Amino acid sequence: MATMFGNLTPSYRQVLDAVWRNGPSSRAEIAVTTGFTRPAISQMVQELTNLGLLTEQSARKGQRGQPARPVMVRGSAGFSAGVNFSHSYVEIALVDLSGALIATTRADIERPSPEIIANVVRRRLDKIVKAQSLDPDRLLGVGISIPGDFSTEGRWLPHVYFPELRDSDVNKRFESVLETPVILENDGRVCAIGERVMGVGKAYRTFMLVHIGHGVGGGLIIDGKPYRGALGNAGIMGQYYPYGAPRPSGQDLLETLKAEGIDVDDFDDLERLPDDNDVVGRWITRAAGQLCGDIARVSRFFGPEAVILAGRLPPSIMNRLAKAIDLDSELRPMDDLPIPPLLASSLGSSAGMIGAASLPIFQKLLP
Repeated sequence: MATMFGNLTPSYRQVLDAVWRNGPSSRAEIAVTTGFTRPAISQMVQELTNLGLLTEQSARKGQRGQPARPVMVRGSAGFSAGVNFSHSYVEIALVDLSGALIATTRADIERPSPEIIANVVRRRLDKIVKAQSLDPDRLLGVGISIPGDFSTEGRWLPHVYFPELRDSDVNKRFESVLETPVILENDGRVCAIGERVMGVGKAYRTFMLVHIGHGVGGGLIIDGKPYRGALGNAGIMGQYYPYGAPRPSGQDLLETLKAEGIDVDDFDDLERLPDDNDVVGRWITRAAGQLCGDIARVSRFFGPEAVILAGRLPPSIMNRLAKAIDLDSELRPMDDLPIPPLLASSLGSSAGMIGAASLPIFQKLLP
């Protein structure tokens, strides 16, 4: 699959990206978006169509002159897989080349080691590919969302709860089992990509995501594309909340509940808690107070169209947390500038696996 479409040049990737981000587009619209001339666009669209990456739709009606025939990404040309995991379970998603969701599945794991995760993913992936009648040769790759950040040398610094991932060859360990290209990325950025592809982030080209998971991470989408920063750590917020003290993280919520005698081991256990759980309510109040000022200051500096709260918490808790964060009370006394809306993710933890599945598409086909 990696060589199936050849090695696309930057200009061809830019044209494909314009259609991927904006949906069905006429050649004139692609020319405006990319800045290329109409003849150049016509040639590149034809080449991308010949490769099977684009397909032409029916002509638009009701227009003067020759009707435009918009083109769109041909989703069935291939697919990619995404993996999101925690201490005791793995989530897997398959998306096609247009970013549309094909299937998802969840499986329990003994512990989060690369080999255990990869073997579970391989078995589940084989089962989904067969059930969906997909061609395994059209798998573009597997993206994996990793809880962690990057060192100054570009090496992974996994979250302290995942010691078996602290290995410079962790990527090779995944690939040796999966036998396909594997792309690893920070879980906050992966979640931001998932929101951009299929969540509330679809409505915005530039937004900031705050990721509530094992830590407090984040991701930035600028002009529709993920921004990594010089070392890959752009967007993280965990440094504002030192370890050893209460933090507005999902892991902190689990530990708070355990301290109160409530039996929860991992994030999926939060889904069965009643909405009126008093411990959760107190944690939301405290976490919202911690997050509000930092989100307000960072968002004012960054200037996004929206701030999205996402991560590993179930939608019921995430929605309550988003409502409790009052950016207006923090920013309005300082100035009268527009305040970006703060939105809860509509995807729940699915944003992680959907974003991870989009990583091979970004790397192989887009700018």
